[in-house]
Amino acid sequence: MKKYDVIVVGAGPAGLMTALTAGSGGLRVLLLDMKKDIPRVFRSCCCNLIIEPGTHGETVTYAQAAIQFEKNRFAVPYSGAVIPLKQSVKVSPCGNTLKIKGKSAEGFVAVSYEKEMLLHNLFDLVQQQRTIDIRTETQGVGVENKPNGVRVFLRTAAGTSWVSGRVAVAADGVNSKLVQSLGLNETRRKFFARFRVASYHMEDVDCPYPDSWITFVGTGHTRGKRGQLYMCPKPHAGTTEPRVYELTIGIPVVAAAPGFTPEEELRYFTTQGRFASWFRRMKIIDTRAASLNFYTPLVNPLEGNVVVVGDAAAFIETYVQGAVMYGYQAGTAILKYLATGTGLEDYAASWKETFEYNNPEEIMQATQGFGLHVLRDEDIDYLFSLTQGDEVRGYVNEFSDPITVRRTLFSHLEQVRQERPELAAKLEKFTEVSVHDALQVNKT
Repeated sequence: MKKYDVIVVGAGPAGLMTALTAGSGGLRVLLLDMKKDIPRVFRSCCCNLIIEPGTHGETVTYAQAAIQFEKNRFAVPYSGAVIPLKQSVKVSPCGNTLKIKGKSAEGFVAVSYEKEMLLHNLFDLVQQQRTIDIRTETQGVGVENKPNGVRVFLRTAAGTSWVSGRVAVAADGVNSKLVQSLGLNETRRKFFARFRVASYHMEDVDCPYPDSWITFVGTGHTRGKRGQLYMCPKPHAGTTEPRVYELTIGIPVVAAAPGFTPEEELRYFTTQGRFASWFRRMKIIDTRAASLNFYTPLVNPLEGNVVVVGDAAAFIETYVQGAVMYGYQAGTAILKYLATGTGLEDYAASWKETFEYNNPEEIMQATQGFGLHVLRDEDIDYLFSLTQGDEVRGYVNEFSDPITVRRTLFSHLEQVRQERPELAAKLEKFTEVSVHDALQVNKT
């Protein structure tokens, strides 16, 4: 049986970049993925290029048909189209808005791109490496450390088997089976919630906020009074014409109050909701879905010779760009480790320092962006009536956005105190909202 230097389980952005980096350095790599067509995207993923400097300790830009990583000094090709997003628009149940204009030098809040095209570009590079073997329709279901390396357990349509290597990489996503098999979800993490997600990709949408990241804030947008809706334009099949919009909803799974499915909520929102007129002519060209388990991150992403990369180690996500960056760092660390006996700790140190959610306070702060749901719809309508004329600058970024929103609302606090003192008191205690309440997993 062939023994590999590196076995990478999962060929998403983190796994592809780890395999590419290790393979380019001459290591014998086995890359495994469940899908038959590796670049094809079936799961919901609101991927945008997050251009705010310092995100995950890096500054990421799109230039010269590539995604550029300034501090890590590398770039990956991206041959698809992009749509610069000029504003982030938060919409209350009645249609009032809080608009955040782009803070970048170009006046953008983010850049919308096509994840599938990026995966094609990365996979093309992986296929060019002679030292990388690829197995599709193969699932990694477990891993164990051995005296001289690792053993990874596999499942295919033909049955189960195992393969040996010197290092294993768990890049199998937010619901990682390899992380679960090591027991790390129980020993190093705290479980918060499970979310179900669904997305429509649509043509012929009459959106009044083109080139915008749109967040529908408040419980009045859904039948079940839970969840969060997002929408933005997306390149599709390498082009921006005809214009395609992605509409995504994420709903917490609450056993005591099953409510409506994400698909039912999307159908309601586009046919009967307050903004159904936007979708009268819509043509759905693709649907996607996902189920996500939210754990606190693995602050230490190493277990023996197993390296956990990307969403498999994260709380919620690393963004696609974070998955690529951490894959690059992991691949570089593995090259050093297999040459010198040290190096994996370099990746672990970078992950611990730069992934914001490793700080529990960042989880509290970011989830407070969801926490506006603890306010009544009429309160959100009122607050956004005050912000409609505000000149606000910022980015699409789950780490800084709650601060931008809170600062904007607090700029009207004196007026709120005079007109709605009870609401003012709620706002002043907003930082006390728990993660569970913000994510609506305690709601019945």
